Amino acid sequence: EKKGPKCIAADQLGGAIVSTDYVDLVLRGGDRVRAELDGDCSGLGYYGGFYVKPSADGQVCAGRDSIRTRSGDQCTIRKFKKLVAKK
Repeated sequence: EKKGPKCIAADQLGGAIVSTDYVDLVLRGGDRVRAELDGDCSGLGYYGGFYVKPSADGQVCAGRDSIRTRSGDQCTIRKFKKLVAKK
């Protein structure tokens, strides 16, 4: 893990791998970014899916935006970390 961006352009999101306290976002082009979440987001792991609504600027930003679980819970994105392969 390395320091990640503050924001990600929503149109760059290509897929996700879901856990109970983070979401690994797969970006178009193959880069991966981990969205670490504030608080308990247990519904995320149970239902295995989520919704994210970008702001008017087309960005999903840490400290501002949230992930919503299929059960209706809302989990704020605390920070992003860039995932890199071990050498």
